[in-house]
Amino acid sequence: MSITAAVPTAKERPRRTRTKRVSTLSAIKLSQLLPSHIDLRDPLKAVLVCEDCETWVPITGMLSRVQKLVPHHTGEAHGAAALHCRSSNRRVEFDMTIPEWRHALTDAGTEASNRQATAVLPKAFSPQTDRTLRGRSVRGAVGRRAEWAAALYRVRQADQMRRTVPQGAQPAEGPDVPLDHLVPRQAAEQPDAGPLTCERCGAAESSLASAVAAGWCRIARRAHCGRCAGRFPAWTRIPF
Repeated sequence: MSITAAVPTAKERPRRTRTKRVSTLSAIKLSQLLPSHIDLRDPLKAVLVCEDCETWVPITGMLSRVQKLVPHHTGEAHGAAALHCRSSNRRVEFDMTIPEWRHALTDAGTEASNRQATAVLPKAFSPQTDRTLRGRSVRGAVGRRAEWAAALYRVRQADQMRRTVPQGAQPAEGPDVPLDHLVPRQAAEQPDAGPLTCERCGAAESSLASAVAAGWCRIARRAHCGRCAGRFPAWTRIPF
């Protein structure tokens, strides 16, 4: 009969931290933390949220004179780089009792439950926009396409009329564009002042009536005969 040797088993290591090192940072006071960042339901296994790495860290030394955070890393276990947190071995000052912590946690939960979420209401449409949207839903896609075709036809007509005025381009050596649009009314209201002389060729007319009949125009507030006025763009010619 063969005899097999028993397989040795490893002893369970103690879970408490045996180091005597204490961080030089100031002690963490429980009263300065949020009640939800502290867990004292099991006093011997108390944990809190580290102020530096914002992770839950156990508190060691609950039965000794000094309570401190266990050495821990800043990143997630098995998922981030093992960087030593500077709050490791930092002292924890219990300046509040467990009943006080439970009372503060209850008050915080009651306050959070009483908060009401503010509903963000959309801005109301104007009456015209509301009528337009309702009309679109009633008419449907076919009606909207017909309306768009009619509007497109009117837009094309307006573009065609806009392209017809002005005709030609402003001459490089011509006079400046007239800015006074009251000249035709002033010329119509003024009496017959006698003969007129063309500013360009020097032709003369005996009266204002004969000049109007001959097609004279006023360009930059100066009289021009019909032949000379034809050399300027149409938008610069102002008839008498």
